[in-house]
Amino acid sequence: MVAQKLKELRTGHKLTQNDIAALLNISREAYSMYENEKRQLNYEALCVIANYYGVSLDYLFGRIDTPEPPSALSKDEAALLSQYRELDVRGQENILDMTRLEYKRENREKKFTGSAV
Repeated sequence: MVAQKLKELRTGHKLTQNDIAALLNISREAYSMYENEKRQLNYEALCVIANYYGVSLDYLFGRIDTPEPPSALSKDEAALLSQYRELDVRGQENILDMTRLEYKRENREKKFTGSAV
């Protein structure tokens, strides 16, 4: 999966294997082996590539489909997530039930009025 993503990113940015090899301070032949699954990049090189293209390691490993890293949480979102994680299973289920109901209510209102609430 990594080899495929490396090639997709490189060609999508109209770069050559020489360009990325120079970024990693290796030969073009060595880089070619990574794209052809004959060798595996080490963690540091993967991080350099992810930073260069502005993608996450999860994207390179094929764990997610979107190349953009997830956006940072706002202070309120981080606080809410922290509080949610501190709840027991029952409390978490209650929160999820409430958010599902609210989501359904808002979507019904949007459909009924034809506009955002």
